[in-house]
Amino acid sequence: MRKLPLIISGLFFALPAAAQESEPTNEPKDKVEMKEDMPAAKPGSSPGSTPASIPAPIAATEPPPPPPPAKTATLSTTTNVSGPAVVANDESWKFEYHGYIRAPMRVGVGKRDNPGPGQSSTTLHSPLIPDDQYLSWQSTPHNKTDWAELFLSLGNAWAKGTVSIQGYSFAEGSYSNPVSQLGIADGYVDLTPDLGYENFRLALRVGAFSNKYGGAGKYDAGEYDTYMFGRVHNSGEALHIEYDIDQDNSLIFEHGVGFKKPDPNHFNNARFTMLHHAHVTFKHSEAMQFSAHYLNSWTQEEERQADPGIGVGAMGESLVPYNAARPSATSITNIPDGKMWVAGLDARFDLGAFGYLYGAYSHVGLDNAVTVGRAIDVIHSSGAGEFGLGVVENYLGPACVDTAFGTDPTIHGHGYYPQPTTGFDTMRPCSLGNGKVDTLLGQYEFSLTNFTQQSSGGQKFWGDGPDLLLKLYGMYNKVTSDYAPNDGIHKLKFGADLAYSIMPWLTAAVRFDRLQPNSKIPEQSFGILSPRLVFKSKWNTHEAITIQYSRYLYNQRECAAGTPADGIVYTPGEEKCVGPSPSPVPPEGFGATYVSQTGQRGAPSTRPDVNVFKIEATMWW
Repeated sequence: MRKLPLIISGLFFALPAAAQESEPTNEPKDKVEMKEDMPAAKPGSSPGSTPASIPAPIAATEPPPPPPPAKTATLSTTTNVSGPAVVANDESWKFEYHGYIRAPMRVGVGKRDNPGPGQSSTTLHSPLIPDDQYLSWQSTPHNKTDWAELFLSLGNAWAKGTVSIQGYSFAEGSYSNPVSQLGIADGYVDLTPDLGYENFRLALRVGAFSNKYGGAGKYDAGEYDTYMFGRVHNSGEALHIEYDIDQDNSLIFEHGVGFKKPDPNHFNNARFTMLHHAHVTFKHSEAMQFSAHYLNSWTQEEERQADPGIGVGAMGESLVPYNAARPSATSITNIPDGKMWVAGLDARFDLGAFGYLYGAYSHVGLDNAVTVGRAIDVIHSSGAGEFGLGVVENYLGPACVDTAFGTDPTIHGHGYYPQPTTGFDTMRPCSLGNGKVDTLLGQYEFSLTNFTQQSSGGQKFWGDGPDLLLKLYGMYNKVTSDYAPNDGIHKLKFGADLAYSIMPWLTAAVRFDRLQPNSKIPEQSFGILSPRLVFKSKWNTHEAITIQYSRYLYNQRECAAGTPADGIVYTPGEEKCVGPSPSPVPPEGFGATYVSQTGQRGAPSTRPDVNVFKIEATMWW
C-alpha cells in the first residue's frame, strides 16, 4: 500500500508535463505500439501549414519472460509490457500502469558551400533525412523521433478500465507545440467473464482504442515497425473468442465495428469513416500460428457546411474571392463514397534452435478512397486520404484536393503542390484513391546462444547471457493506381541487424537498410548504415541508452538547382534524386519547406544529410 501515494504523486507530475510535450509535426506514424497524432493542415494548403507526423510504435528492448500457464482471453493490447497484472479469478480491484519513453538527441551534420565571415563551413541542425516520418513508406527505425505514452488501468478478473496519455516532441528539448500533445488518446473497458468452460474464453473491449494486426516481431511491430493488416483507431467494440481444440491447438476469432471522426480542417479530404474488421487464427502451441484478416473502412457522409469565418485569413485579410466559388467546407466534392479494405494472411513460427520466422501477404484495395479517414494504420500509412498521411499519398500518388471550382474530379483536381512556373492554381493530374497495393513482408531472427543451448537439449535462451543476434527483414510492394506515373511501380526495402551482447551492460550492434521507393526512378534509392553501442544495467532490463552514428548512402543526393524533376513540369514524387516523404517533418525536417516541395532542391538547406549522430534513451514498464 505504500506504493500508492508514490504512484499518485508521480501522476501529478506526469500529467502537467504531458500537456507540454509536442511531436514534430511531421507519419506518420505510426506508435511504441501506439502512435496517435493530430495533423495540422496539409502542406501547401495554406501558408506555413504542415501535417503532423506520427512517432513510431513501441518495441520492448528485451523479450519478456515466458507467459504463465493459465489461459485468459485477451484482445490485441496497446503495449507489449505492463505493470502488475490482474490475477485470473481475483475479484479485488487493482491498479495497473504501463508505458514507454523514447527520447533521442539527434544531430545532423551539413556544410555551407560559401561560408561568410565568422561562419563555420560545418553546420549542425535537426537531421534532414528521408526516413524519419513514421507514416511514410521510407520510414526506418534508424533515427526515430521522440515519443512517450502512459496507460493507467483499474480492474479485476472480470472488468478493467484503461485510459492513455500520449505525446511527442518533448518541450524541454524543443518548443511547446500543442498539436503534438495527443492528450487522452484511449479510453475503454475490457470485460473478461468466466463462462465456466476451461477451453472457451471470451473478452469484449468497448470504447476508444487501438488494436493491432500483422506485426512482424515476436513481441512488437517488427523491424519496420508497421502493420500488414492494420492498427485500428476507432471508437467502437471488439469481441475476442478463444476455443481450445485440444491441449496444443486453439482457434481464435475476433470481430469489431467502430468509427473514426476526421480532422475538420478544410484542407483535409477525410470524412466520417466507418470501420468493420474480422480475424481468425489457428494456433498450434507456441510453435506456429496462422491467421486470416479482413478490415474494411468506408465513408458515406454528406458534404459539410462551410464555416462563415473561412473567408478571413490569419492577418485579417479577405479570402472571399477564393471562397466565393466554394460550395461547402469539404475539400473535395462531388465524388462517390470512398472505401479502403485490407485482406490477407500471415504466419509465424517458433523454430526452436533455428530461431523465429514471420511471413505475410496483404492486399489493400481502394475505391475513391481519398475521403477515407484514419480508421486503419496499414503498411506505413494512416487511413487512405487524410492529409498526406494515408495510402493514397504514400503509394497511389498526389491526392486530388479541391474539386470545388467546377473541375471534373474524374480527370483532374486542384493540387496542393504548386507548379513552379504557373503557381498554385494550376490544375494537374492527381489520384482520387482508386487502385490497390499488394505487399509481402518477411522477418527472420536467429540467436546463436539459443541455437547452441536448444540444439544440445537445453532450454530456450531468454537473453540472460552473451549472445549474437541476427535479424533479416524485407518488404515488397506492387502498386496499381489511377495516377499514371505511379501505376505499376514496385517498392522494395530490406536490411539486416546484427547485435553482439558482450557484457550485461554493453551490446555492440550494426544495422543496414536499403530502400528503393520507386522502380521507375532509381535515383530515389538510398541506403543507411548505423553502427551503435547499447548500454543497460543488466542482461534483461527495462532501459537502454544508445549511442549511434548513421551514414546515409544516396543514389542521387541533390536535384539540379531550380530544375523541375521531369524537366518540364514539376510533379511531386518524381524527383530525379532522393525525395522527402509525402508528409514531411516540419518545421526543420527534410522536405518541410515550401522551396523543397516545389522542386527547387539545389539549396544547401534542403539537401538531405549524409551524417547523423544520436544518443537515445528508451524505457518500458
